[in-house]
Amino acid sequence: MTIHRNLKKWTSLLLSGAVLAGVAAGCAKTDQAQTSAVNPEAGQKAANNAAPYEFTYMRPVWGPATYVKGGPYEQQLFKEANVKINPQIIPVGEYNTKINVVLASGQIPDVIWGQPPYDSVSKQAQEQGAFLKINTYLDKYPAVKNAVPNTIWNDLKDKNGDIYFIPNMISPTVPFFLFYRQDWFEKLSIPEPKTIDELLAALNKIKNSDLGKQGVYPLGLYSWASAKDLGTSFGIAQSGWMPDKQDAQKLLPWYAQNDQIDFLFWLQGLVKNGLMDPDFKFHNGSTQTEDKFVAGKIAVMPLNWTSYPNILQRLTKNDPNAKIGIMSPLQGPNGIQGGTKGLIPIDRGFYVSAKIKDPERFFQFLNWTLTDGSNLMQYGIEGKTYTVQNGAKIPIPDAQRSNDYKQFQIEPLQFISPMDTKLDWNQIKATAIGAGLGDAGFNLMKSKFDEYNKNIYQDYRNPFMVSGIENSKSTQLFNDYLLGPVEGAIISPKITKQDWQAAIQKWYSAGGQAMVDDVNRVQTDKSKPDYLK
Repeated sequence: MTIHRNLKKWTSLLLSGAVLAGVAAGCAKTDQAQTSAVNPEAGQKAANNAAPYEFTYMRPVWGPATYVKGGPYEQQLFKEANVKINPQIIPVGEYNTKINVVLASGQIPDVIWGQPPYDSVSKQAQEQGAFLKINTYLDKYPAVKNAVPNTIWNDLKDKNGDIYFIPNMISPTVPFFLFYRQDWFEKLSIPEPKTIDELLAALNKIKNSDLGKQGVYPLGLYSWASAKDLGTSFGIAQSGWMPDKQDAQKLLPWYAQNDQIDFLFWLQGLVKNGLMDPDFKFHNGSTQTEDKFVAGKIAVMPLNWTSYPNILQRLTKNDPNAKIGIMSPLQGPNGIQGGTKGLIPIDRGFYVSAKIKDPERFFQFLNWTLTDGSNLMQYGIEGKTYTVQNGAKIPIPDAQRSNDYKQFQIEPLQFISPMDTKLDWNQIKATAIGAGLGDAGFNLMKSKFDEYNKNIYQDYRNPFMVSGIENSKSTQLFNDYLLGPVEGAIISPKITKQDWQAAIQKWYSAGGQAMVDDVNRVQTDKSKPDYLK
């Protein structure tokens, strides 16, 4: 949900492509501007002979926010790219709130991560001149333009055909494997669950075993979102809009769908019965849950599928006899086969401030990160973050790196990478083998990935089809009528389905129905979306 705030108006300082190229009549022409307009690589060489290009950079981090300036990776990047970046990092869970405060203040960093312009706060800032129009730079720097599918660039255009946002592309599916302590299951004679009911029975058996008595939690979640693929067993795309079962041409938000409500109250049952780590309530991010799993405090945990090499290596370092299993998607209580929730293939991205000094040099740098600098940006430094074996670059697992080269020292200095690198099986295999999984471990990852992707449950809502009522009223309506039942459904055993249904009816009457109608009006295409076609 978006927090709506009044935004201060900014004066737009956008420079035309002609001026940036240094060809406007009567203007002094610099060699750098002349060469970069024709040849991005030549422009970068000219920039390398100039003083380092300095800019401020605000972004979220998904790992621990423990970045320390001046590290060797930072020094290498600054030297090779001839830049000086001043990052300000914020834990991803706090980012949406803090960025709204920054935008409202008008004191915007030179480059700032945020949501795409379908987010009302970002859109309003864009319309008020806070951000740089980037059309000219996309045409001039093909590596930047080619990093993102054309369909996404087209969706990002405003009514005048202008683009301001550079999206951070992700794979359209990111399965959250259901990892479990296979050695514990074998010890307790628990077969690998194939259904939601079998999972529930397994969790109860763990709770009532010596493991449970020793303080092991049967299930660990770091947020409701981490249970998204468990939710597919109930036939839902968690937190998404889906067609009304009574009318396929009518989309409903998740909190008005009975199947989503059923899943939420299934989770409530886990909490009531002591089957879930209570830290779930505090949304502390994936690190704490992963740490507990590795420390032998959690038996089952859904987590991003790419985490497998790292958690296996960490776990076996603590306990050489430990084994990790990966459950296949589970069949739900109504016979529905689970899979994975499909995603809009954008996980935030960034805007360039309209007040940034010398935007040409920023885009020269960004183009460099995708061309000459791509090896440093993608792999890091040989011997420190990766090794070369038989001509292949093998990433060194984070757990084996010195602190200076761990991901928390690198993530704050990353920007975007091309879409075609988001599911590079050669790289994934190299990572798995580098972590010691071998061919068998990689083959397990690949086979489970394919299983989860057999059934993709998609959010049908296309956010680029903007509803004015949704943007202006959805947060207020949700907070006024549904926040209590939604939060309480999991945390408080006192909340019932009847409480939820009563709240929904009030929500409909207060404006929810008008919002649903408006969304269905602006989004005429109710088919399952494909953002990459």
